[in-house]
Amino acid sequence: MQKRLTNSFVRREDFASSGETAVRPYELELSLFFVIVLSGIYIAYDILATPKGGHPFGHSLGIIGTLLMVMTETGYSLRKRTSWLNWAGPVRYWLSLHIVTGIVGPFMVLMHTGLQFRGLAGVSFILTLIVVGSGFMGRYLYTALPRSISGVTTSRQALEREIRSVSQNITQFEAQKPERVQQLVAELSQRPTGRNPLLTILGRSYYQWRFQRRLKRELKKMDQLVAEQKQQISQMLTRRRDLQRQTEMLEAARRVMRIWHILHIPFGLTLFFSVALHIFATIYFRAGLFK
Repeated sequence: MQKRLTNSFVRREDFASSGETAVRPYELELSLFFVIVLSGIYIAYDILATPKGGHPFGHSLGIIGTLLMVMTETGYSLRKRTSWLNWAGPVRYWLSLHIVTGIVGPFMVLMHTGLQFRGLAGVSFILTLIVVGSGFMGRYLYTALPRSISGVTTSRQALEREIRSVSQNITQFEAQKPERVQQLVAELSQRPTGRNPLLTILGRSYYQWRFQRRLKRELKKMDQLVAEQKQQISQMLTRRRDLQRQTEMLEAARRVMRIWHILHIPFGLTLFFSVALHIFATIYFRAGLFK
């Protein structure tokens, strides 16, 4: 019976909708690589010339950075909201591109300014910092959504089905065990309610660590179980707690993301309006490459 329960649990875990088993994106590492390379280019630029927005090289950085920022705002949105780009790959790849261009583009614009923030360019740069900062927050919220192994956001119904399945295995396991074991399993199954959604998201790693520490402490008290049985119940309780946590995260992250969109999108539109004014003024007054 115990072996059958373990095998059943492992099979379910193989196909479980868990964020930890999804393919891990590397857009932040790629962005950091480009930022480091661009930093080296900027150092050379600073040695060979005086960095400023009107310098041909500095102006070129501004144009490329602006194009990347426009790509950031349009590419991912078009792929997510339309069907005519379905041939261009999964949405999650476009999100990764959205993050890379959303970091590298503003960094190139920063290089374009020569670290001089005056007038409309200074306002645009402040808005850029706000939009990029909120973008990092959005990325964190996105990773809080539980996903299948293929990377697609899972549903609450799928998580609840998995919870019921694991709970049945736990019930079968403890059926023939001493009362003390059943009591400890019941205590470990209790979960706090009414937690703030933001705390649920930001404190997810802490809450997971705290449960694991408590689980190890309680398992030491189960003298009635052999090591193999302790490992088995530990896996099942951990799996159920992970699924319950993902259910909470799914609801909390979606609620917070709705608020995030209300703030992120207007700031982004304001940023591009100020950038458009900056470009118009540059062309009108024949500055930089438009002399």
